[in-house]
Amino acid sequence: MTEYKDLTGLDKAAILFKTLGANLALQMFKGLNKSQLQKIRQHMASIASVPFDVKKAVLEEFYFSFVTEKFTPAGEETKKPFEYLNDLSDNQIISLIAAESPVIMALTVAQLSVDRQIKILQALPPPTQPRVMAEIGHIGDIPLEGVVSIANELKEKASFLPRASEYSRGGGENVAGILSQMAPKDERRFLEHLEKEAPELVQQVKHFYFTFDDMTKLPQTVVSDVLKSVEASEVAYALKGQPDEIKEFFMSSLPQRTQIILQDEMQLLDGPQPRRKVEAAQKKIVDKARELEKEGRFRLEDFMDADFIE
Repeated sequence: MTEYKDLTGLDKAAILFKTLGANLALQMFKGLNKSQLQKIRQHMASIASVPFDVKKAVLEEFYFSFVTEKFTPAGEETKKPFEYLNDLSDNQIISLIAAESPVIMALTVAQLSVDRQIKILQALPPPTQPRVMAEIGHIGDIPLEGVVSIANELKEKASFLPRASEYSRGGGENVAGILSQMAPKDERRFLEHLEKEAPELVQQVKHFYFTFDDMTKLPQTVVSDVLKSVEASEVAYALKGQPDEIKEFFMSSLPQRTQIILQDEMQLLDGPQPRRKVEAAQKKIVDKARELEKEGRFRLEDFMDADFIE
């Protein structure tokens, strides 16, 4: 007998009849006609032996289908018990299972793709994470009828969750977005206030908060693309008062001809310049970088406070 994954529908029916016995199987499959029964009986005769694990898998599939139908309201299409999770955001799933036991958390998380499993596990309270991981390893101990029952209870609970688009969860990314829209002077003032009043929030903000000083954290290919849409005169203003290493970084991100133009522009700015012009030029460059991020050219999180290994 082949592996379970290679079985046909007729194979499975024959194994069920052979395992349960014809009398019991007939009670469960009253809708079969004589022709179908004859095919199953003939196929039973061709099956010599069936490994225990294959029998078990076939029986579980039958039982799972049976209890799923039992718990599905009349008229509804039979679906996978946890299929509705695909329509929920990560934050919604976290809210859904927040008050549940580690067993139910584990059962729910196990239905998701690996990348979503990781995100949701990391969002759980640290003491809960290892308990849920351990329970994931024992999900097979939950009776199939229990799985379906839990799935339906959570589905009903999920129907009361607000859609992700109906509310904002705030957080560091939200605050960073607000700061990025402010004038540089106000931006600094609010950030200084946050550093005093909410230092933990500031650490979150820094993962998303992007300033001119952070430009050197980006790959030069990205910086080069940013500078293509900025006039050399504005780059010169932006570099006013910057350390030589930052000036060199920007210079090396430009084509040789543009480097010469930028050097000329920087010479024209010899002497003190208005702070507002310098900060406005820096903000324009930062805004261009943010536009590229929105276009998917790079992910800011990959470079902010990143730990690199040479």
